[in-house]
Amino acid sequence: MPQEIPDSGWSLVAQRDEAASLIATVVGLDPDTEYTRSDLADAANVPLKTLYLADTLEDLVTVGMLERVDNPEADTEAAFVLNEDSEALTAARQFDRAIADRLTVEAE
Repeated sequence: MPQEIPDSGWSLVAQRDEAASLIATVVGLDPDTEYTRSDLADAANVPLKTLYLADTLEDLVTVGMLERVDNPEADTEAAFVLNEDSEALTAARQFDRAIADRLTVEAE
């Protein structure tokens, strides 16, 4: 059964179990490196099978956080790079820093 198409960023995170882990991983990736689906699954501690069954990586491509650099019609593993011009990636990084900074202040 296909998953419902998210209508907001929060819906994406809520509807896709692996989205929070993937986004948290993506914000810390090296922008000059190409990543396979396997690389992203390992880095996010998400089972590779889950990424094959879920649309989350494609959702991150759709919102512009990732760019696909392979030929989707080819018989090779999908490859992705960060889209440094992405407003969604910039916002995710800002959110990540803001929360981390606040938690650090609270811990002091």
